[in-house]
Amino acid sequence: MTQENVRVLVVDDELGMREGCRKILEPEGYIVESAEDGQAGLELFQRRGDFAIALVDLNMPRMGGMKLIGRLRELDEDVVIFVITAYAAIETAVEATRRGAYGYIPKPFTPDELLLPVRNGIERRALAIEAKRLREERERRLLEVAFERTKASTIISCMTDGVLVINRDKQIVLRNNGMMRILPSCATLSLSSPLSALECPELEKLIEEVLSTDTGPVIASREVALDRCVYMVNASPVLEPNGDVMGAVAVLRDITALKKLDVAKSMFISMVAHEVKNPLAAVENYLTVILKGYVDGEPEKQRDMLERSMVRLNTLRTMVSELINLTAIETGNFTVKRSVLGLTQVVTEALDACRERAEGKKQELSFSCANGAEDVQILADRDSLFIVCTNLIDNAIKYTPEGGAIRVQVAQNGAFLKLSVEDNGIGMSDEESEHVFEEFFRVKNRQTVKEPGTGLGLSLVKRLVEMHDGAISLRSTPGAGSTFTLSLPIAARMGM
Repeated sequence: MTQENVRVLVVDDELGMREGCRKILEPEGYIVESAEDGQAGLELFQRRGDFAIALVDLNMPRMGGMKLIGRLRELDEDVVIFVITAYAAIETAVEATRRGAYGYIPKPFTPDELLLPVRNGIERRALAIEAKRLREERERRLLEVAFERTKASTIISCMTDGVLVINRDKQIVLRNNGMMRILPSCATLSLSSPLSALECPELEKLIEEVLSTDTGPVIASREVALDRCVYMVNASPVLEPNGDVMGAVAVLRDITALKKLDVAKSMFISMVAHEVKNPLAAVENYLTVILKGYVDGEPEKQRDMLERSMVRLNTLRTMVSELINLTAIETGNFTVKRSVLGLTQVVTEALDACRERAEGKKQELSFSCANGAEDVQILADRDSLFIVCTNLIDNAIKYTPEGGAIRVQVAQNGAFLKLSVEDNGIGMSDEESEHVFEEFFRVKNRQTVKEPGTGLGLSLVKRLVEMHDGAISLRSTPGAGSTFTLSLPIAARMGM
């Protein structure tokens, strides 16, 4: 602020004093305005509001100088106020200063005695304004830093991955909710606890490796098993501007599902290779025997070999179909067209498709309806429901010895229609029953080893039933048989 644009307010009830101040200040480049009493001075200040200096007399009509000083300070805390009076005293000086006056200029005064305090006051005002600006800037920056810290803290807290920060002294300085979920012991530790308190040697070893690095930024990755889960741990040193290591940060991501998928993939490749190789080898052998004429003149043997080949090829076709359907369901490309239909009609068609296999093993295959179920309708996709029914009935036939019995029943049970397929076959243990609906799972014992299959059928059944808002359960006893029961909502209950 230069003198050329500094505005000065002179408030005095003496016209001679007001004009005297004007004649001294204006030649120096100051802009001077005046008022004849305290009330007029206050109103002028309120209208203009941009005065840097105020020269105020104490004894004036309407509003005295002491009161005016307080009012001006309320309007602008940076205005520099001088008291100009012929009645200067210690008491009035103290009171004026308490109310916000910067200094005293006793009357009468020479031009220099006025100009010097005014110049000092202007410098003081400029310093005060600059200090205020710097203070506001600092506070704004502090707020920005606080906001950034809060934002960063919120982001880290909301991360599902575990985040752990260690200082150069191997003390815990930060851990988020994800980390406390992964390592419950971490939640009970206070900040600055030693890294060893986590009691996780693998994690501790990895972090120590990055803390001791001397090659600059590096990310060390390692799989760490904690409880029943597997985590991919990525650890990196935190460096100061000069390159010194000030700590380390570790991020733990749960890859348990990916590991299971990896295992499932390996199982899938092994299963498909095995299930495809064996039937193809058998079909190849049978056809080779026939083509080389080893059974010429023996039509019965030729027919038997061709029939065995067809059985193997049917197994392959079933496997391919199940794989295609499961893949379509997984990728969301499986279309289910639900309409109102009778469950008994679909079950009858499935029984007709499986009856020949049951008769070939001299098994009794029966069907019954209970509670008027034959007249009850459901909302379902006919093709999908046919796959479900044939799978359950075919499984019962496959794992029931010759001469056994398979009983199929449809019954109404409240808001649901129940289909149960009961056999008196080999049955399963409780442990086997828990996994029976998983992909590629097959019960392996001397009674099942010769039965072809992929372990995909019941997994497909469960997926299809769930797509119809239904549920499927199993009750089984080793050596006594199994009962699969599925429940589907009745169409009438669904507002159809």
